[in-house]
Amino acid sequence: MRKSLVRAVLFLAALHLGAAHAEVLGNDACKALVAEGQSLYGQGKFREAWDAYNRARQADPSASMPISSMAHMLQVAAGQAPADKAAAMLKQAESMARDALRIDAQDPLAQEILRMLVDTQPVPLHKPTPEAIAALEEGEALFMQKRYPEALAKYELAAQRDPLYSAAWVNAGDCYFSQKQWHEAEARFRKATEIEPLNGQAWRFLADSLILQGNRRGAEAALYGGIAAQPSQGPNWDKLELMMRQDGLALKRLALVRKARYIPAGKDGKPTVEVQQDLQQTPDLAFWMMQAAAVGNATAAGKASPFEIELRSWQAALNMVAQMKEKGEAVPADPALVSLQRLAQAGQLEPAILLLMYREAYRPELEAWKKAHPDGIRAFVVSNGLRP
Repeated sequence: MRKSLVRAVLFLAALHLGAAHAEVLGNDACKALVAEGQSLYGQGKFREAWDAYNRARQADPSASMPISSMAHMLQVAAGQAPADKAAAMLKQAESMARDALRIDAQDPLAQEILRMLVDTQPVPLHKPTPEAIAALEEGEALFMQKRYPEALAKYELAAQRDPLYSAAWVNAGDCYFSQKQWHEAEARFRKATEIEPLNGQAWRFLADSLILQGNRRGAEAALYGGIAAQPSQGPNWDKLELMMRQDGLALKRLALVRKARYIPAGKDGKPTVEVQQDLQQTPDLAFWMMQAAAVGNATAAGKASPFEIELRSWQAALNMVAQMKEKGEAVPADPALVSLQRLAQAGQLEPAILLLMYREAYRPELEAWKKAHPDGIRAFVVSNGLRP
């Protein structure tokens, strides 16, 4: 991962949290040490950065950001480590990210770490020119020193060198956001969304600048734009949930935990279904066995996209539940499965998978669905009250 992206996920995560998330950032000593760690990390001084994060963790054990920052270091390092060491590093990164989320479930960096561990396929964003990247990274070094006018000049140079580089506009916006110049920040964030509508971070930061100017309607629209860009990014949902709660509306997490998976044929030539050991002989077990087996059947049939395989597997398993219900038999009691059964009956299974179980491999179907349903995301959220 380039240093520019490191700063984006580390520093900007903290920059856009605000006072409502003191449990993420910690006390003053903790915040100072995290900032020191970020600066050291940006300079490639990894051991010193790790030490700073560790000291931040000790300075305020109730803060999640030091832990998620350390988890992110491990995740990035794993990408450059030998295969035999990378797996252990990623496992440790996942464990630390979950520790951070136990402190604060809305820690944006920890959320992003877990999302990337599950879905390694990146969003199809524009690939910037080397010249633009160089200018942006020069701006990063200045930004970390809070030399905002100089950093801004470098970001504007990056945008000039590559007009399709949306990150340059996002970072330019943050030069103003850091100085509480919300209107100027808004203009840059909005420019980034216009250049690259799939930049979910740009939409989220646009929402932040709008809410700080009292424009709640515009902020809500920006958050829906961020969800449309990449439905699996948790921070956009967190901010939308908070806004809806303030308006007296509640969003419920689907909280789906997959308890079985299809494993393609190995050396023995036989595919298998792996089921969690805690499942007993219950309707839930029958459901997950059917869902995983249906994944195998759809995969074996060939020519199906990842989304089509997912959709068919859920249709098969939920149809089985409907038949069990008609016969008066016991059906799965898992609240997530009950919600999905209700959505399927309402003809909402397709958007439920796209919005609540999104993987980047579903991108073609997501874009087609958005085009066919211009206000579909808002309508789904308001009518069903669900989020990932």
